[in-house]
Amino acid sequence: MPYAPSDIRNIALVGHGVSGKTSLAEALLFNTGATSRLGEAGSATSTLDFEPEEHKRGGTIGSSFAWVEHDGHKVNVIDTPGDGNFIFDAFTAMQGADAAYIVVSAPDGIEVQTEAVYRRAVELGIPRVFVLNKMDRERADYKKVLAEIEENFGAKPVPLQVPLGQEDSFGGVVSLMQMKALRYKRDGSGASEKGAIPDELSEAVAAAWENLVECVAETDEELLEKYLDTFELSEDEVKRGFQAALKKGELVPVLYTCATGNVAVQALLDLAVWAVPSPLEREPFDGTDATGDPIEVVVAEDGPFYAQVVKTFMDEFSGKVTIFRVFSGTSPTDGGVTNTSNGGHERLGALYALRGTNRDAVQHAVTGDIVSVAKLKDTHTNETLTDSGTAALPAQTYPAPMMEYTITATSKGDEDKLKTAVERLIEEDPTLVRGYDDLSKAMVLRGMGQAHLDLSVEKMRRKFKVAVATDLPAVPYRETLRKPVKHVEGKHKKQTGGAGQFGVCFLDVEPLPRNSGFEFVDKIHGGSIPKQLIPSVEKGIRARMGSGPAAGYPIVDFRVTLTDGKYHPVDSKDVAFQMAGSKGLQAALVKGGVKILEPVYNMHIVVPSESMGDIMGDITSRRGRVMGMEPRGNKTVIEASAPLAEIQRYAPDLRSMTAGKGTFTMDFGGYEEVPGNLQDKIIAESPFRREHE
Repeated sequence: MPYAPSDIRNIALVGHGVSGKTSLAEALLFNTGATSRLGEAGSATSTLDFEPEEHKRGGTIGSSFAWVEHDGHKVNVIDTPGDGNFIFDAFTAMQGADAAYIVVSAPDGIEVQTEAVYRRAVELGIPRVFVLNKMDRERADYKKVLAEIEENFGAKPVPLQVPLGQEDSFGGVVSLMQMKALRYKRDGSGASEKGAIPDELSEAVAAAWENLVECVAETDEELLEKYLDTFELSEDEVKRGFQAALKKGELVPVLYTCATGNVAVQALLDLAVWAVPSPLEREPFDGTDATGDPIEVVVAEDGPFYAQVVKTFMDEFSGKVTIFRVFSGTSPTDGGVTNTSNGGHERLGALYALRGTNRDAVQHAVTGDIVSVAKLKDTHTNETLTDSGTAALPAQTYPAPMMEYTITATSKGDEDKLKTAVERLIEEDPTLVRGYDDLSKAMVLRGMGQAHLDLSVEKMRRKFKVAVATDLPAVPYRETLRKPVKHVEGKHKKQTGGAGQFGVCFLDVEPLPRNSGFEFVDKIHGGSIPKQLIPSVEKGIRARMGSGPAAGYPIVDFRVTLTDGKYHPVDSKDVAFQMAGSKGLQAALVKGGVKILEPVYNMHIVVPSESMGDIMGDITSRRGRVMGMEPRGNKTVIEASAPLAEIQRYAPDLRSMTAGKGTFTMDFGGYEEVPGNLQDKIIAESPFRREHE
C-alpha cells in the first residue's frame, strides 16, 4: 500500500560492534509480521545479515535495509555495522535516517564506535535515542551506562522506562508514557502482559517521571513557566514538549531491551511513530550547485525530486542495486532523472522497498521513503538524483586508507576480470581505493584495515569468480650514491661485420640532498660528442636509474655531468650512446658505492590517554620517532614518523593495543638512509636484484 510522507519514519540502528543492532532489527521484523521467525544475527536465518561473509564472520559488515508497518506507519529500519573497519558504511547509511537509535551493550557501556556514531548523528542534525541492550546479561548496569552517556556526550539521558529487574531477572519495563508495567514472556515471541506498577518500583517510577517532566520543561520557556508555577505538566504537554525537544536534539531519551530474548523491543517502533520527526519536518539542506556554490534545498512533498544514494551492492540476480533516500518530491512518472554529481542522465526502472534482499514493489518513491532500483549505469553511493533541480546534497567524505594489499589474478587471462571485480567492489564500498605498485607491477587494493581487505577479497572471489593472491606491497626502497666520482668512462663497442656500434662518454657523478631527484648536466666542449647524440646519453642513464646495482631498486638523488666523449662518424648512433650512458652510470655506482634509502611516513595517531605510554614505546620499537603529543579531552594526539617497512600492518596492531579505540592517518614524509645493520638483509631479500653485465 502507498504511504504518505507524514506516515513514514526512518530510523538507523547504530553503535559499537556486537551491541545487538541486527538482533534488534530482526526482532522488529518478527514482531510486525514481516518475517515468520526470529532471525539470528550473523547466521543464515538472518534477513539483514545476508552476505555469506557475514555468516562466516558472525556479524554485520555492511548496512542493510528493511521496512515494517506499525500503527499505520511505514518504518524504514537501517541496520549498520559497528566494527571500525566498516564504520564509514554506517556513516553513509545514516544519511538516509531521520533518527539514530544508538545501541549500547548494558554490560560493556560506551565504546569507541558509540562515540563515533553519536558524533555523526550530531553532524547530520538528526535526533539521538539510546537503546541499552543486553539488559539480561551478567554485569548489565544501566545506571553506570547512564552516567557514562552524560560524561562522554555532555547530554543528560532521559529514560522513558524503568527496568523490571536486571541481569538474568530482567523481564520487561515500566512505560512512563503509559504508566503500566509490561512483562514479557521468555519464549522469544515478544508477547507481553500489561499490568500495574509493582509497589517496590513506585518511588523509582515517580522519580523517573519527575525527571522526564523537568527535562521537557527546561527545553521550552512556556512549559517551564507553567512547571515552576504548578510543579506539574499534563501528559499532552509532556508529549508535545518531548517531540519538539527530540527534533531539536535537546533531549536524549533512553530505552531498555533484550534483543535476543525479544523483550521490550516494540518500544523502538512506538517511539518512532509518536516522537521521531517525519521526513517533512527536516530542515532545508545546504547543497551545492553545478559550480560548487552553496544552494539551499527545501524539503517539500510537491517540490522538485531530490534523492541521495545511501548504499550500492551487487546482487547475484539483479546485478547492481542502488538504494536511495528521497529528500523532496516524488519520483518522476517517466523515470528520467539527472545525476547532479556527474551530470549524467539515468532512467529509474521498477522501484522496490527492501527487506534484506527480499523486494516489495513500490509504484512511486515519495518524500522520505527509502527504495531501491536496479541497473543504474553511472550512479554511485553519495550521489544526488533529481528531475528538475541542480543541487547536489551533502555527501559523506571518507578518510585515507590505512592498509593495502597487492592483488594478482592466480589464473592466466583473468587480469581483465580482476579489474572489473575491483571496480564493482569499490562501487559497493567507497572506502576501498585502487592503486598500482610500481615495483611489482601489481594492482593495489587499499582499505581501512586487515579485516576490511580480507573480507573484500573473499567477496571478490565469491561474487565475481576471480581467484586472487594477496601480499603486502614491496617496500619502495631506493638506492643512491655514497660518494662522488669523476671521469668515469662509459664505453659501448660492438662490431657485427657491417656497420657497428660505437660510443664513449665520460661522466662525473655526485650525490644530492635527500628528495632532490635527478639532474643531468651537459658540459661537452669541442664536439667530442655530436649535439644530437647527447640526449641519447641522458636516455641511457635514465633507463639504468630504474635498477640499482645493490638490490635492484631505483636510483635517486644524484647529478650526472657529461664532461667528454668519443664518437665514430659511421658507427656512432643513438643506441650506442644510450648503452654508453647506461654503462657509465653503472660503473660510477660501483666505484662510488651505493646505500639503501627507505620511505618514512609522518603519522597522526589519536589514542585514549591511558594508552599513550604503550603507543609511544611501540613507535620507538618500530624505529620511529615521536615528534610531539597533545592532550585532547580523554584522548592524546601523537605526532610521529616511522619507516614504512615497520608500519605496514599498523592498522590491526593499533586496534589491538587500544581495544579498537585508536585511529591514525599517515602521509609520505620522504626518504632516509637505512641503518647499516639492516642494509645487507634488505639487499639479500630483495626480489628485484639482478646480475649486471
